[in-house]
Amino acid sequence: MGWKMRDIVLTAIFAAISGAIYLGWDFLFKLLPPTINPVAEAAFNGLWWIAGGIVPFIVRRPGAAFLAESIGGFVEFALGSPYGIQAFTIGMAQGLGIELGFMIGRYRRYSLGWLMFATALGGIGNYVYSYFYYGVNQYRPGVQLGYLIVTMVSGAVLSGLISWLIGRGLDRTGVLRNYAIDRDNQAMST
Repeated sequence: MGWKMRDIVLTAIFAAISGAIYLGWDFLFKLLPPTINPVAEAAFNGLWWIAGGIVPFIVRRPGAAFLAESIGGFVEFALGSPYGIQAFTIGMAQGLGIELGFMIGRYRRYSLGWLMFATALGGIGNYVYSYFYYGVNQYRPGVQLGYLIVTMVSGAVLSGLISWLIGRGLDRTGVLRNYAIDRDNQAMST
């Protein structure tokens, strides 16, 4: 289960690319009208933790989700996110939620269903952080519950499903040879 240099390099690359994507998502998200329902807004949240889905799906190491989200959030902040340092700190919260999902699976479960479960838990990290720093605590209880549920579904789909599709696609090209995802897929096919 130890980290190899190639795991660290891949994590840094995917997290940095994700951080740049997050920055673009920041600016697009800011274009939403302020009158939009917070539950509807929550449907877009999951893209902000795609690094926390794709990196652990490929390298399959403890701490991968947290590390990837921390780096991604830092890159987003460093590139000039309108959310400032909170882009970094909410990334850590989302990464912790995803990490919990993989921890529950004892870092041995990486099926599509499990990946979607783990990335849905990133929505809990997002909710808790947003409750204290983005005003979710001011919503009525029903709206808060709707925000949490939709954020978790968004995480499962926009982070989990998309990460699975990208990871499987990259693995089929052969560029992930010698990574845990490739070894596991080869073992399953024999």
